[in-house]
Amino acid sequence: MVSWIMNKTVKGFLIDIDGVLYIERQAIRGAVEAIQYLQKNKVPFLLVTNTTRRSRYSLLNNLQRLGFKIDIAQILSAPYAAAQWLKDNGVKSISLFSRGDTYREFKSFRITPNKPEYVVIGDIGEDLTYANLNQAFRLIMGGSKMLALQKNRFWQRNTGLAIDSGAIVAALEYATRQEALVIGKPSREFFLQGLKILNLPPEHVAMVGDDMEADILGAAGAGLYTIAVQTGKFSSYAREADSELPHQVLASIAELPGWLESPG
Repeated sequence: MVSWIMNKTVKGFLIDIDGVLYIERQAIRGAVEAIQYLQKNKVPFLLVTNTTRRSRYSLLNNLQRLGFKIDIAQILSAPYAAAQWLKDNGVKSISLFSRGDTYREFKSFRITPNKPEYVVIGDIGEDLTYANLNQAFRLIMGGSKMLALQKNRFWQRNTGLAIDSGAIVAALEYATRQEALVIGKPSREFFLQGLKILNLPPEHVAMVGDDMEADILGAAGAGLYTIAVQTGKFSSYAREADSELPHQVLASIAELPGWLESPG
């Protein structure tokens, strides 16, 4: 193992995917090599993502296609974490509002449009209509509880910024006067689940991300060291929101190996 382990407190990483390793279907320059560096030096890491349009299986396929040698156990996604939480709490039925193959994470539940225990809200994206938004509203008003896979305001696409599911969740919270249970980042429970998988305490783990709210502030709230990369939606102005965070800013994850090997 490289010498930085001896002079830095960071011994493992939680690493965001979108905006850090790739943007949509294009790998960020140097990202594959950065992950290879961690693997070569046996540095534990876990990929953590709020992506709700894809199951872990689709995420894995995309990562492998781009050259990342990852297995599914190294991915913690908001949908997977939500499914685990629902299972642990004895939930049997849900209504799922999310596009893509997210449903694959919820196969052990009865997915129904009629009186589910929980309404699960993900990124509906281009499938958003008044009809499906109103359907979710009626279910919640009828007694179903609301679970948000994540509450990001926006995300980075190749074509620019795009509104995220946080806006949909906020609309439903306002209309129903019910606060959603948020499972993904920045919830403390999500980060604690990641730490449990790594089997490391928060003071020895760094979060690498591009989202000031979900990645940086969320991780700091759970006691992690924070590293922002400037390849996604993070920008220099974001740091002004809290002068102490992030703890470190890198141009991209490609700089992570050099940072690890630097003194101090």
